[in-house]
Amino acid sequence: MAMFGSDFLRTKTEWLYPTQPMQRLMRAVLFFIALFLFYNILQGVVGAALFHWMYGGSFAGLATQGPDGLAQLMKAGLIGILPCALLTVSLALWVARFGLPQTGGRLPFQPVKLGWLGWPILILAFIALSLLSFQGVFYVLGIDPATYSPTAGGLADKNSAAGLVEKAMADLAGDPKLFALVTLSAVIGAPVVEEILFRGALFAAIVQSPLGRGGAVLITSALFGLAHAATDGWPVVAVLFIMGLTLGVLLLRFGSLWVTIACHASWNALQSLALLSIGTQT
Repeated sequence: MAMFGSDFLRTKTEWLYPTQPMQRLMRAVLFFIALFLFYNILQGVVGAALFHWMYGGSFAGLATQGPDGLAQLMKAGLIGILPCALLTVSLALWVARFGLPQTGGRLPFQPVKLGWLGWPILILAFIALSLLSFQGVFYVLGIDPATYSPTAGGLADKNSAAGLVEKAMADLAGDPKLFALVTLSAVIGAPVVEEILFRGALFAAIVQSPLGRGGAVLITSALFGLAHAATDGWPVVAVLFIMGLTLGVLLLRFGSLWVTIACHASWNALQSLALLSIGTQT
């Protein structure tokens, strides 16, 4: 059964998440808050710099530029995700060393023993569950999913309830070079930094607290969903919460952030392809 990998088979009977302590609770919570703020502030600074460099815009001129200026600022911010994510991840890996005063903290980045068939089955199962949760949430709420899909109009389409990120990516689909940069941010930058922030040190600390595994999965999933509330509607936040639950269970089962990063990145890649198709419609 080498084609599935030894870890794929082991998860049927045991949880592979490390049992030895990795992070102290309060210290990890403070690290999470500090890193989250650092990432968002850095993204704002880099986005503003790219906005000025790419479009010659300034915050002072946004009022006169109107919707076009805000759209350009949004696009610049998306392109800036990748460098900001890489810097934040580097800082997070360095900070994780101070999780325990004696042995040194760490994050669950141990290699995953999955075969050539194990990886695609795992990723396809995650994508299928995510699609089902999307359809399920909108069905329960009685909302037509099409209203939350962006159109070729992108940010200019006021009738679409799609998130700002999705609308901006649909706008950028007409520019192959800029869309490629944003796709790198969506497929590499966002999954890596979000998984390390939400299912990295914070998850490791909560799972070893009295809240245990269930508390770690629920809290990190709720925070993961709420972190997107500023750019997405509440139905999408609910979908992301369910997606976070799935990622949390996968982390417990396989014991490595490489699994959650791979699944998260694959979902974002699928979304990017869909947005490219929408944005290039004539």
